[in-house]
Order: sequence, then C-alpha cells, then structure tokens
Amino acid sequence: MKRAENSDGQTTDHRVNEATANSILSARRRLIILALVFLIALGVRLLNWHDAGNDALAVQSSVALNYKHLAELLRTNGLSSLYDKSSTTSNPDLLGHPPGYPILLSVIYSIAGESAGATQLLQITLDSVSVVIIMLIAFELVPAPVGLIGGLMAAFAPQFSWNSLTLLPDSLSSLPILLALLLIARSLKKPTWLSLLLAGALIGVSVWLRANALLLAPFVALIFLFSSRRERRLPAALALVAGALLVIAPLTIRNALVFGKFIPVSLGAGQTLLEGLADYNSDGSLGLPATDQELLRGEADTFQRPDYANSLFTPDGVARDRARVARGVAVIRTHPIWFFGVMLRRAASMLRLERTPLRLSSPSAGLIGRQVRLVQKLFITVIFLPLVLLGAALLAYRREFQKLALLLVVPFYYFCTQSALHTEYRYVLVIHYFLFMLAGVAVYSIACKILIARRMYREAVS
Repeated sequence: MKRAENSDGQTTDHRVNEATANSILSARRRLIILALVFLIALGVRLLNWHDAGNDALAVQSSVALNYKHLAELLRTNGLSSLYDKSSTTSNPDLLGHPPGYPILLSVIYSIAGESAGATQLLQITLDSVSVVIIMLIAFELVPAPVGLIGGLMAAFAPQFSWNSLTLLPDSLSSLPILLALLLIARSLKKPTWLSLLLAGALIGVSVWLRANALLLAPFVALIFLFSSRRERRLPAALALVAGALLVIAPLTIRNALVFGKFIPVSLGAGQTLLEGLADYNSDGSLGLPATDQELLRGEADTFQRPDYANSLFTPDGVARDRARVARGVAVIRTHPIWFFGVMLRRAASMLRLERTPLRLSSPSAGLIGRQVRLVQKLFITVIFLPLVLLGAALLAYRREFQKLALLLVVPFYYFCTQSALHTEYRYVLVIHYFLFMLAGVAVYSIACKILIARRMYREAVS
C-alpha cells in the first residue's frame, strides 16, 4: 500500500510538473509570437515612414501647428503655467484640444529638439505596441490563432501605419484604451478594485490626448453590471469610473481656475456639432455653417461683433461654444428623424476602412516593400466588413456573449457617441483593432472548416 501511495504521489507530481512545463512552453511560444508580430508591425511602419513620412506631415497641418505652438509654450513657461490664467499657455484659442499631446511633444522637443522624425518614430513604435496589446486581449478571450490572425491584420493595416505618421494624437490615444480593455478582460472573472482603478485611469490618459473617450469609462462599466457576480458588480463599475475621474479631474479643475467655467476637457463641441450637421444638409436648408470661416463670419454678423470673425474662442469662447451647442440641439430637436438617419450613416461610415495614400511602389521601397504593398492593398471595406460581421455572428451563435461584449464595447461606444458629432476615420481609429479581431474569428473559423473538409475528403478517398 505504501508503494502504491508513493507511486500515485510520484504520478501526481509528474502530472503537475508536466502541466507546469507545458504552461511555461506555451507562455514562451506566445512571447515569441508577440515579439515577431511586434517586429512585423514595426517593420511595416518603418517602410511606410520611409516612403510617405513627409506626406503625412501635411495632414491637418493647422491643427498640428496648434499642438506644436502649445508644446513650445509649455517648454518655455513650464507645466505649471497651465494653471496660470495670466500665462500665454492659457490662451483660450489653445483650448480646442486637450493638452496631453502638446505635453508629450514638449518632452520630445526637450530631448531631441523640434524633430518631426523623432515624434513619428515614437508614434510608430507605440502603435506597434498597440498591435501586441490587442493580441493579448484576444488571448484572454479567443483561441490563440485568432489573436495571431487579428494581430497580423493590425500589423499590416495601412490605416494604422498612416495615422501613426501624422503629427496628431489619434494613434497614440488608442494605446491606453487597449491597455484598459486588457486589464478589464483579465478582471472579469475576479475583478479587483486596483486593476479596475488603473483601467479607468488609462482611459483618462486617452482623454488627455483626445476628448472623444470622455464617457468611455461609464459606458464600459456597464459590462460589469451584467457579467460579474451580483455583489461585485457595483464596486467594479465604480472603481473603473473613479479611475477615469481621478485622471480627468485635473483638466476640469484647471479649466475652472483659469477660465472660471465648467469645461470638462476642452472646447469645440459646438463647432463640431454644427459643422457635422452641415455635412449632411447638402441643400443648405438649415442655414448651418460648413466650415470654421463660415461659422466665424456668421457669429460676427449675428452678434454685431467684428472681433468674433478672427478666432473661434477669443473673445467669449465658452459662451460662444455653448451657444453653438444650443443651436445644434435646437436643429436636432426640430428634425429628430433626420438626425437619427445622420447618426446611422455616421455609424456605418465608421465601419469603412480609410483609403490611405501609402504607396510603397517606388524603386527605393525594394522587394519587401512591394510585397507589403500587395498585402496592404487587400485592406478594403468590401473584404473586411463581411469578415467582421461574420465573426460577430459566430460569437453570438455560439452564445459567447461576454467575449462579444468585450470586443464590441469600444466600437459600440463610438457608434453611439461619435455619431452624434462630426466624425473622421482618425477619431475612431481604436475601434478597428477590435473589428480586426472579429475578422480574425471569421478567418480562423473558415480555415478550420476547410481543414476538416479536406481531412474528411482524404479519409473518404483512402
């Protein structure tokens, strides 16, 4: 009996050691896969940078100059000048965007000088890290091959490469959101307040770069109200929201101290709302301004203030922006069905893949560059949208609703919120990381069906 016990004990120990070894081996394989995909993503972006880096500098050049100007002021006046109402850093004309990107630029300029190349190199590196993070999210939810397929899609996607080259914060703002969703995916089974607080804080960091994610934390918190144990639901949701509020609060406090008004992050919602509505009022029947210049001229005439024609926010920036919001809301209130149609059209437009000007066809691109171009030419809506819809349908059919919710919560947030305002592809860049993973689900399922069919055919023939 003692021998049998020893034998059973040795067998159990052997099984435990074998399971541990397999786990370590699996972890090493995943680490190697992640490293390889990161290098592929970085290589693709470096090729695109070499071929089209200067072209990307012309994108939204006036907005980029605004960011650069604030960065130079921060270098000169210091970060504390953001809270000094008498400082040139607190010019209302610089309140159209959050200060996170200028702060980052000021750090880069302090280290590498005012180098666009250094900024682009940092952005393409961090964008390659984003590819790794979406793979880690996928590894928490779906089979590893799905994560690999989706990761390779994100690595080669010309949309990501192009936007990481512009001197704008759009690609950078995706990374903290992806990190937050990774923490949330790992917290669903056993949420801890610290990890969720950090996840919320990361969403707050994204808001410092772009204000679009302002309401993302409470939106994502809804997942816990349906997926966690009853006693953990409310604490988990509150921890996530609290983390975001703690990081965003310094912006709101700064605006209250400097401008004496409640401005959660930045100004510009009214301008964006009106011009966004004008985009869909092609006959001009609503009398809305389609451009900044039209808006400024209209306000100067309406209020009999010629000085309003010189700037969006100086003078009376807060009051003017709120008046713009009120005007837009009045249009929506009187044309609700039309506006609902506008929102649907905008949401549908977010599913389209941007046509980028990346070329990789010049002789200097070389053989590898030309092969990358062939792959990138496949990234068109007519190919990827059916795969995304099929992947979502497959997860719903398998009743894997929690996985589907985690992959769709960020896209659905932007469908609901950004569709109410003017939108561009770069504003909703982050949703395509998740959509590529849904496309990966479809590709993996199709590949499995093909392999099974081939095996059955071979068995039938033999």
